[in-house]
Amino acid sequence: MSAYKKLNRQDVYVSDYSAKKQWVASGSALVNYKIETLRGFSGSTPGYPYPLDYRNNQYEKIVFDSINNMYYADGIGNGLTSGSRNLALQTSLTISGARDIKSEVGVLSIPRDVVGTHIEPNTFVYVPQVEAVDNYIEDGYSQDRMSGVDLYTEKVGYQYGANPIDTGDYITDEKGYIDETSGEYVDLDKNQQRVEIIDDGNGSLIYSGSDRSYTQPAKVIGDIIYNHGLAIITDKDVARYLSTYSRHKLRWKSNQPIYTYNVHCKVRDSELNHTYNQSALTGSFGLKAENVRGSNFTPYITTVGMYNDSNELIAVAKTNHPIQKTQNTDMTFVVKIDI
Repeated sequence: MSAYKKLNRQDVYVSDYSAKKQWVASGSALVNYKIETLRGFSGSTPGYPYPLDYRNNQYEKIVFDSINNMYYADGIGNGLTSGSRNLALQTSLTISGARDIKSEVGVLSIPRDVVGTHIEPNTFVYVPQVEAVDNYIEDGYSQDRMSGVDLYTEKVGYQYGANPIDTGDYITDEKGYIDETSGEYVDLDKNQQRVEIIDDGNGSLIYSGSDRSYTQPAKVIGDIIYNHGLAIITDKDVARYLSTYSRHKLRWKSNQPIYTYNVHCKVRDSELNHTYNQSALTGSFGLKAENVRGSNFTPYITTVGMYNDSNELIAVAKTNHPIQKTQNTDMTFVVKIDI
């Protein structure tokens, strides 16, 4: 048996908060999360006319046309548009290189299930999974002092199809350790000192080694549509690498709004001061036992049930321990239901 008390409209309100979750995906997790890598070519790309562009279960021209129509069609570059179409711009800033599509794109499509309402800005990271190679430094010339393991330099210059690094700047033999004619030990493009691709918080994708300033603008290689879960690579070399090699790791943070019903169950000091537990009844007539009939008796509350207007039980809340009901103080039980 139970005791019932009607709730008033002001006893219930809804609150919300945004739950953020960090995700990391590589290898089989890319498949499990249903993350797709798409490649798109414009109709003007030599050798890829429709319908001969069907590869990996997709028509690459259709991929390009879809991306172009949704996010680039009225764009004039640098994040600016010339028409009234909604291109899902992620910022009102003018960013050099943003929303500038060429003849090829590479697309990472992350499903809504692992994105929520949107990808949190400044959390997207794309890391190519490649092995270091020892083409530039011979065994024994550069070692870790603690482990004795040879230290090699990755082929950063080749990472996304860029020009090869000048091997004259590397240790090649005992007679010519460093070619110092250029005044530098290692010549690296500023934008390829780090090969990870990150978002800049304003809807652009850049190399992680880039910095944005008036004197050193970031190298923009694509765009990210946070609320659609799309990372679009517009740089031809990087797009081609992305669609050719499937080994990579992704990191991002999702957002999901959680709505909570807050139900305030108010009990006055004079209410619910009797027990309806069957174990408190005695005799063939089901009378209350002597020890639960006096004014000094106070029951313990363990469960709150929620009923609709049809007297149907729709939710049950349990206390983490029995709570003694007092006869001289009003009490309020707050029930929270996430939906």
